[in-house]
Amino acid sequence: MKKHSILLLSSTLSIILVLSGCGSTYSANTIGSSEDQPTDIAAFSNDASSSEEETNYPVPYNETEAAEQSALCSLPLHSANTLAEQGGPYGKISLSIPDGWLFNTCPPDSDELLSGLYGIRFYPEGAEDSGIELVYADSFGVCGTGLYEETATIAGNPAHIGTYDNHTYWDFIAFEEDYAGIVALTYNVEGWWEEYSEQAMEILGTLSYDASDKEGGAYIRTPEDELDKIGLYLTLEKITPAGATLVFRQYDAKAPTGELEYGDAFTLEVLKNNQWEAVPVAVTGDYGFHQIAYSIPKQNSTKQELNWEWLYGTLEAGSYRIQTEIVDFRASGDFDKYSISAQFILN
Repeated sequence: MKKHSILLLSSTLSIILVLSGCGSTYSANTIGSSEDQPTDIAAFSNDASSSEEETNYPVPYNETEAAEQSALCSLPLHSANTLAEQGGPYGKISLSIPDGWLFNTCPPDSDELLSGLYGIRFYPEGAEDSGIELVYADSFGVCGTGLYEETATIAGNPAHIGTYDNHTYWDFIAFEEDYAGIVALTYNVEGWWEEYSEQAMEILGTLSYDASDKEGGAYIRTPEDELDKIGLYLTLEKITPAGATLVFRQYDAKAPTGELEYGDAFTLEVLKNNQWEAVPVAVTGDYGFHQIAYSIPKQNSTKQELNWEWLYGTLEAGSYRIQTEIVDFRASGDFDKYSISAQFILN
């Protein structure tokens, strides 16, 4: 359900947005361990044998020319050894893209990535319907049979490489330690993998991830954003210091006893010294919200564009929580009221 959470299933690679992983899980905070010995993956044959020597791929190049970014994924660029950069709320991802390859830089909420919160997609010229997505995902899980895992050092950092069903290309690479949260995934690469796999790994060898260079906001998954009694999730998109888009997702049509509704009222809290405190109101005098009810369709989603600048001003960097109310309305005077929250960060 969440864009930055990923679950891979065999036999055909499927990327599913999930709330929790199964099997091995690699995340920005907790990285799954493997009992496999480090292997030489230069040939990517994915057979059962493995060597004792770990493969080390190149460290990142020092390039100065940055790829121009836009609100959506950028158009492919053709320059030789172009530095592709994509910033986001968890750090900046960079790659050196050689001549003969194209790339797209995809910021958060661009809806251009198959998985992850933000990142870079790259592919050989003429292979626009395929490629490798290098993304930031705060939770990455794998499960199912037919999964073979290896370990390697890529761009100077340890990583787990996973392949389903013994095909010739890998399905995912989950980075660890300083690059925790960075995941590379292949899709539709069968047609060019034999010819370009070595170049693809050389490109990944130029990966640079700077977790200290953060920008923008991000929704944080917590148990508070779900009301299982009425089958509802609350998530956030397009987070800025002045507002965000609330997304209500109803996933169980049988859970509500009536019609689900929400209004304009909300509150904001900020995390200080591990305690939630009310964000000071910026307006003077009395204020209020429109008395209106918006419907949440069953087994569907609805969005509310919210501007809180009029009430709280422009928010500073920090961790925040927004709270609103949901009504399970059966008839006049016959309803249940629930409170639901969603957390986010601002840089």
